[in-house]
Amino acid sequence: MVRMSFVIIAIVAGTSALGARHQESQALRDVTGTWVMLIEGHQIGLELEQKGGAVEGVMHAMGQRILLIGTYQDRKLVLKGERPEDQLPHGHGGDAGPITAAMLDDGTLEGELSTSQGRTKWTGERFKKP
Repeated sequence: MVRMSFVIIAIVAGTSALGARHQESQALRDVTGTWVMLIEGHQIGLELEQKGGAVEGVMHAMGQRILLIGTYQDRKLVLKGERPEDQLPHGHGGDAGPITAAMLDDGTLEGELSTSQGRTKWTGERFKKP
């Protein structure tokens, strides 16, 4: 009976670990959700929706809503303004360049975007409700 209980516990623990790994790997494959970007000490909101490899979103920066379109494939995110007038924060319109990022193993994003001082690094994590 003790041996049977040990086997059942091992199976349940293994199933739970597989479920957690599946959820974790799903989070690494999908950027859908609300993100908090940290750029040079400033927090900027980023709402993304992924369908396959296509991504649409809105960046909330300095009182502006910037519509974004892009791709997410192989844990690489590339976003740009949906229309020429959708400038990135402190950007210069068409020459601003895309927002780029890589999904790290811990589920955060790390990348670059353009500011008035040129390309700068940013990090992002999914918004966690209090």
